[in-house]
Amino acid sequence: MLRQRSWRQFGLAVLEPGSISKRILESDQRLTLTWEMAMQLEKTKMDHLSDEELACWLAFDQLSGTGIGSRKLRTIFEHFQSLVPAWEAGWFDLKEVPGLPEQAIMKFLQKRHEIKPELLLKTLREREVSAYPMCHPNYPKRLKEIHDPPSVLYVLGRFSAQDLKWAVGMVGTRRPTAYGQRLAKEMSRGLAESGVTIISGMAVGIDSLAHRGAIEGGGRTVAVLGCGPDHCYPSSNKPLYKLLASGEHGAVVSEFFPGTPPESWRFPARNRVISGLAQALVVVEAGAASGSLITARLAFEQSREVFAVPGRVDSPMSEGTNGLIATQTAHLARGHQDILREMDWATASPEEKPTLFQLYGREKDVYDLLSNEPVHFDLLCERSGMAVGELSATLTMLELGGIVTRHPGDWYSRA
Repeated sequence: MLRQRSWRQFGLAVLEPGSISKRILESDQRLTLTWEMAMQLEKTKMDHLSDEELACWLAFDQLSGTGIGSRKLRTIFEHFQSLVPAWEAGWFDLKEVPGLPEQAIMKFLQKRHEIKPELLLKTLREREVSAYPMCHPNYPKRLKEIHDPPSVLYVLGRFSAQDLKWAVGMVGTRRPTAYGQRLAKEMSRGLAESGVTIISGMAVGIDSLAHRGAIEGGGRTVAVLGCGPDHCYPSSNKPLYKLLASGEHGAVVSEFFPGTPPESWRFPARNRVISGLAQALVVVEAGAASGSLITARLAFEQSREVFAVPGRVDSPMSEGTNGLIATQTAHLARGHQDILREMDWATASPEEKPTLFQLYGREKDVYDLLSNEPVHFDLLCERSGMAVGELSATLTMLELGGIVTRHPGDWYSRA
């Protein structure tokens, strides 16, 4: 059996039973009380992060090899309530930080003099790159929950938590077949038209097609790079890179400081960010040894829903995706509607812009009984087991939400 989903794990907005209001409820954050308290104390400052505070986050982010990763950095921040005093702290002050090993303290003190926070901040400003530390409101809550989240996200373009409320990652081979090319664009375009943001890695092949499809669908897309955000890789994707970096259609995101060159080891690392930003991941085409399967595994471990597009059994480019389906690691996805349906995302389509809803309770039960073909009220009453008044009220709320259409004669269908 496929894994039982827990929508709270994904940080999804869930509507209360009996309500189809567009009011979005705050999802559970599963953060420690101390972290929440620190965030509250620093909220005013972090909304407009001081240069000194940001510079210290940038500096701590450069401490590779010291044993101070994002988890320990969070603990340091909780302890000092700011990274400014933490950066200047001595041995005895750092010893008071819970769970911080002496070896990590020693390496930090040895390496600290090599890093100039003010110069890092100057470089950031010169290259017009935004930086969002884990304490910043623009840092995605969903990404913060993964095992090893980036300490800082470096961004070119428009990037906000609101744009990631509904997000699907899409990855695949760099050498797609004509079938894979068509499905990647069709699925990303359909999801984008439904209001979903597409996350991918801007690699040649499926990644680029996913970004292009989202743009064609009038939606937003985020490229996660395995190099600094100011470095276009591959260079052949320069036109696409410019579209995203300008903020017109999305953003370019990286956990690597501006100027960091692309190196092979960085790309598997960035895959966890692709899946970490999304609620679900779709693998369109992938061979048996494709790097996309690494992303699928990471998504599975992060409790994201994984989807795979089936292909011919004799096609090398479908060996990986067919394997994901055969082992029940992934749901079968024939098109974007399969993803919306499996995620229980219902789409209302006003003329201006589609709106996604998370259905719950009776509304979800009734919606699941409907299709594009009209179903009579009496049949719905029989199949749902609901009282006439309750069913009528539920259908009315779904109709007001714009996701169900009522036809003459008491017939109903999905909008």
